[in-house]
Amino acid sequence: MSRALFRHEAMATTFEIVVDGQAEPYARQAAAAAFRELDRLEGELSRFVESSDISRASRLESGGAVVIGEDALECLLIAAEMAQETGRAFDPAYGSERGPELADDAPAFTLDPAAHVLTARARRLRLDLGAVGKGYALDRLAGVLAEWGVDSACLNSGGSTALALGQPPSSSGWPVGMGEGEARLELSLCRAALSGSGLAVKGSHLLDPRTGRPAARALRAWASSPSAAVADALSTAFFVMTDTEVAAFCAAHPDTGAALARADRRLRLHGTLRTLGSGA
Repeated sequence: MSRALFRHEAMATTFEIVVDGQAEPYARQAAAAAFRELDRLEGELSRFVESSDISRASRLESGGAVVIGEDALECLLIAAEMAQETGRAFDPAYGSERGPELADDAPAFTLDPAAHVLTARARRLRLDLGAVGKGYALDRLAGVLAEWGVDSACLNSGGSTALALGQPPSSSGWPVGMGEGEARLELSLCRAALSGSGLAVKGSHLLDPRTGRPAARALRAWASSPSAAVADALSTAFFVMTDTEVAAFCAAHPDTGAALARADRRLRLHGTLRTLGSGA
């Protein structure tokens, strides 16, 4: 048995799967099955694929509706919940033309889960799952690996979101890091996800959906959650939220953690990441 690393290009980034405790040929087959699922998901969730559910929904005007598939529905339900929980600090429809008739705190679309129908409420709906779709994909890939009996693995999408399944036999968790230089913090991640957002990765790109202006935070933010999709969305939300808002969110959600880079580059930890950080 050995540890094996596999890579695959999708969703404009590199996905990695590290499998532990399996024979290499079997681990390769399991990873290949997971990557086939990843390619399928890209066709459903990418706004750059004209026939995808997200692209079709993004062509809607107010009152327009479209039937969407299971993956788009599940991902958008998570995204909509995170938008509500964060007061739209995260919003998959931030690029929509909302119009004055739509209240600032109102969602730009509604979902009918039973009928798999999405209805636009914005004048022109524009969806972007870039801050939740990759995490959702990691969760789905983890499900494929579980079907193959892989119970110890670490997955990541472009180095921005990691999802740890089980733990390596020789340690308490999978090693992941946050921060830079002397302020870098090494954690052991086990059965959880960690996601980071900020200017250090993509430059000045994050807008506050609540104001339409660039986020005030100048450094990075991280979020942890049992779900990679939730961690992915929350790291974006935490980047635009104030320190007080982030602390309150973690206090209200016991399975969530946050790390915020301070001006001196050291990290301010909240929730589950405070516990992990103290034990690192």
